[in-house]
Amino acid sequence: MNVFITGASGFVGRELVKALSEEPGVDNIFALYRRKEQIPFLPKVNPVMGDLETLPQINPDARIDILIHLAGYFKTESQSLCEQINVQGTKNAIALCKNRNIPRILYFSTINVNLKAKGFYACSKLAAEDVIKTSGLEYMIIRPSLIYQARTGSMGRIIGYVEKLPLVPVFGSGRAKEQPIHIREMIALTISMIKDFKPGLTLYAAGKDALPFKELVKAIGRSRGRKARILPIPALPVYWMLKFVEKIGIRPGVSSEQVAHMREDLTADMSETLKLYPVELRPFEEHLSEITAEFAKE
Repeated sequence: MNVFITGASGFVGRELVKALSEEPGVDNIFALYRRKEQIPFLPKVNPVMGDLETLPQINPDARIDILIHLAGYFKTESQSLCEQINVQGTKNAIALCKNRNIPRILYFSTINVNLKAKGFYACSKLAAEDVIKTSGLEYMIIRPSLIYQARTGSMGRIIGYVEKLPLVPVFGSGRAKEQPIHIREMIALTISMIKDFKPGLTLYAAGKDALPFKELVKAIGRSRGRKARILPIPALPVYWMLKFVEKIGIRPGVSSEQVAHMREDLTADMSETLKLYPVELRPFEEHLSEITAEFAKE
């Protein structure tokens, strides 16, 4: 099997390329990179230099069986960038598939499409899902929840707040639930989908435990030997202020969608996903114990 991956230098992309390079059923990995220094020294990896804009013109020198479309823009303040990268970038990925006779596409969307108060990011990912569904290709769509690994990304920032601050600030009451998934579980699920592709499905990828944010913070505190608590910040006035400044093109670093995220449950029923792909999901606190052990080695 030959696989093409966009977003190969990103958080999930790096781990997926590494895992696929160890898969006996994968012959070649054509991985899209913008810069040469991003290319890993791994078996089976065939680096392709380019970006989402040039994607339709790319001509891999082999037959490609499936395209994994990971590339995306997740900072939610800019409507133009969300549309350019998430929507038009997906159209370009489909154009590559049609130009090079790639029959299948696995698209990484987001659980944020379930938000009632969607921002530019969630709206653009939902629009991209529609583009995928009407492409005429065999497709699967996966909607991951918060993906974490040690100090990487949003979870890493939360861990840092717990370590440094007596109170972790949160917009809202802290009762809204998160269902984070560890990167290893996300990669195992993705590889299972690549091996056993089931066209036309939209599936969720979330962890074993759905926790209110304040309980998630407490769990991180326990793993670090600290008593952790949250500092609730009234969310509604902040949300509307951010909506206003985003409308006039100001990007303050925190988006209205991020505030909405902290006020709404973002959980998923994983029964359908696990029935089809029985990947083991471990408790959140087990993963935290591993992360703490990793910190101790640093």
